[in-house]
Amino acid sequence: MADRPATRTLQIHVTRRCNLTCRHCYSSSGPDVREALEARALTAALDDAAALGFTFATLSGGEPFLYPAAPEIVAHAKGLGMRTAIVTNGMYLDPRRLAPLQGALDLLAVSLDGAPARHDWMRANPRAFETMAAKLPALRDSGVPFGFLFTLSRDNVGEIAWAAEFAVEQGAALLQIHPLDTTGRAEGDAEMAAAKPDDDAALRAAEAATAAQARWEGRLKVVLDYQLSMPGSPEIAPEIARGRCGREAGFADVTSPLVIESDGAILPMGHGFARRFAVGRLGQGRLAQMAADWMRDGRAEAFRDLVARTRVETRAETEAAATPRLRNLAHAYRRASLAAPDASAA
Repeated sequence: MADRPATRTLQIHVTRRCNLTCRHCYSSSGPDVREALEARALTAALDDAAALGFTFATLSGGEPFLYPAAPEIVAHAKGLGMRTAIVTNGMYLDPRRLAPLQGALDLLAVSLDGAPARHDWMRANPRAFETMAAKLPALRDSGVPFGFLFTLSRDNVGEIAWAAEFAVEQGAALLQIHPLDTTGRAEGDAEMAAAKPDDDAALRAAEAATAAQARWEGRLKVVLDYQLSMPGSPEIAPEIARGRCGREAGFADVTSPLVIESDGAILPMGHGFARRFAVGRLGQGRLAQMAADWMRDGRAEAFRDLVARTRVETRAETEAAATPRLRNLAHAYRRASLAAPDASAA
C-alpha cells in the first residue's frame, strides 16, 4: 500500500488587528493594533512554501477577516494545490465576506471558549457568543466547511459535551480541543495561570472527547491536541531527523508547522518560538533561499538538539510519574526554546 503523504503546515498570522481583546490572546491583538503582513511578499512566500513541500496553509490573527487580502491569500494557496483554513472569532461571518472563500477554503475554524457565559468572559465582550452564534446560519448557507476550535481550561472541561452538541446542532464537521497556554496577553495574568489545564484536567478532557466522539460518530470529528505519554511507551516526536520512507528530512519535515508571525518573523514549530531559531523575515529575500541557509548553517542542527533534549526531559517526567500523562509537545518545545541559552550571545 502506498505511503500516505504527511501534512506539512504553514501557519500565517496575517495581522494583529482584532475587534476583541481576549484575555487569553497569544499575540496580544486588539482594535488599536495595526501590525499586518504585506500581501505581495506573502504570496511569494507561499510559492516557495509549496515548492518546499508544505501542503496546508492556515490563516489566523488577530482577526483574519480584518485583513483585506485574506481571500486573495487563500485563493493563491489553493491554486498552488495546498489545503487551506482560516481561524476566526466568528463575528464577521456575513455573506459578503464568505462569498470570496467559497471553493477556496477547506475549513473555517470558529473559536469557542465554552458555554456562552464563559466564552464572553474569556473574550472580554458581553456579546461575543451571541454575535458569533447569530452569524452561523450565514456560514452554513455559504457551504464553506467549518468547525469549532475549543480552548481548553481547567474551568471548561465539563463543557466539552455541551460544545460537541452545539457543534453538531450548528452543522460543524469538527471540534478541535486545544489547551490554553499562557502567552501573549495571558502571560503574567494570575487568573489565566490558574485556568491553564493541569494533568487531571487533560485526562478528564480526553475522557470527555472520547465520549463525545463515540456519541457523534459519523457526524462530528473530535480532535484533542495532546499526545499520550506512558511509561515504557515509544517516544512521540516530530519527524525531524528523517523523512518518511527513510529519506533524508527536508526543510518542511523539520520545521512543520512553520509560522509566519504578523511582524514577518518566520519560525519553526509554533507561534512565540525563540527568535534565535528564526528562518528569516518575510520580504527580506526568498523563503527558498532562507530555508536552504537555515538547513546548512547550524540553526537546523540547534533546533534538532533542542527538540531531542525536550523529548528526553519529557520522557523522564513520564517515567517518574509512573502513570499515563497527556502532553502538548508544541507547548513544551516553545517553552524549551525560550529557556535555552542564546549561543550567539556568548
